[in-house]
Amino acid sequence: MTTDVAGHRERLRERFSRSGFEGFHDYEVLELLLTYAIPRVDVKPIAKRLLKVFGTLAGVFDAPLAELKQIEGMGERGGMFLTLIRQVEIRYLASDLPGRSVFDRPQKVKEHLRLLVQGRGMECFGAIFTDQQNRHVVTEILFEGTVDRAAVYPRNLMKRALELDAKGMIIFHNHPGGTPRASDEDIQLTKRMAEACAPLDIKVLDHFLIAGTAVLSFKENGWF
Repeated sequence: MTTDVAGHRERLRERFSRSGFEGFHDYEVLELLLTYAIPRVDVKPIAKRLLKVFGTLAGVFDAPLAELKQIEGMGERGGMFLTLIRQVEIRYLASDLPGRSVFDRPQKVKEHLRLLVQGRGMECFGAIFTDQQNRHVVTEILFEGTVDRAAVYPRNLMKRALELDAKGMIIFHNHPGGTPRASDEDIQLTKRMAEACAPLDIKVLDHFLIAGTAVLSFKENGWF
């Protein structure tokens, strides 16, 4: 590593130490992170290549490891490091939910789901299961693919709720590349699920739709 590269890395770290990411360009955020994963080379060109290919920071962190590794200069180590950061953030948000009411932290719940689901190329469906006091028990993706939702989702949902002795749930699904609006099918599915769960004394508290970076509540939008 040349003296110039070493000095540039140190200046990036000093800037972050003084004021966080204030004043940083997106490529500099990636550049700083990559200094901890890729030694002895100038990582600025790599950071810029990542943004050119994936468009945004969100696009970079949502990218599959296999695609990250293909970027010139990244390799297994660089790709794994960026993938690890996203997974740590998912765990960080999830760690503050267990045992707490989902209604006390609505924004954290939405952020948790956005990170969990955003970037998936296939439609997925899952639920946040809660206890009698609406406290978070567990978040699970129950299905991913293209099977008939009307037949599969209610059965899987109720089976898992009974296994967990859950009394409530927030169901969620994504629209990969779709519009941030519930379809008529989504609305009818939500109604059928609520009706199916009612005899078991399990409440469907809400339904969240994740489309891109948006997390939309069916209740807040009048869809449920």
